[in-house]
Amino acid sequence: MLAMLSDVVRNIVVLIILVTILELMLPKNRFRPFLNMVVGLVLMLMLLAPIRSAIQMPGALDPVWEMRLAITEEEVEARQAMLEQLNWDLALDQYQDMVQGKILAVLEDEGYVVLELDMEVEEDAGHVEFGYPQKLEILAQEKKVPDEGFGRVEEIKIELGRDTWEVPRDSQRSQWLERIVATALEIELEKVSVYVLNAD
Repeated sequence: MLAMLSDVVRNIVVLIILVTILELMLPKNRFRPFLNMVVGLVLMLMLLAPIRSAIQMPGALDPVWEMRLAITEEEVEARQAMLEQLNWDLALDQYQDMVQGKILAVLEDEGYVVLELDMEVEEDAGHVEFGYPQKLEILAQEKKVPDEGFGRVEEIKIELGRDTWEVPRDSQRSQWLERIVATALEIELEKVSVYVLNAD
């Protein structure tokens, strides 16, 4: 109890010294009411703190402190791992969209329309080839130029991660287009299969 009383007296003396220095530095008429209000609030808080601890009244900040302690390190690490995985998934989705766009553009430059596209990518974030296409199967058709005006636009179907991919009977494998796609994507030629539907 005596130690608590000496702490209060010491804090009051420090407060009085600080207030005196502030009064000397600030203009007397303009800031005096504000200074008196702040000093009064600080003095009340200084006097109430030891009384509160003396009667052991629960403080207003104790529940907040308990809530902060309620989250364990394991939970934080689990949330961090979940956010990292979500980040990798979003990055992978965006990369797949970019690869699809590049394939569509490359084949369109060569005069072909992509009808189906099946792409398997490395999804393990720890792998050296994370995000790189491991298998590409493309079904394309030569663009038909209408004689006059605009013709009917055919539907393009792009599927990712499909288990089975059936090659149409009326198609042929095009090694020339496979080399073009592999070069554009900077991947091995063995990972790319391009099938072109025979012209009707």
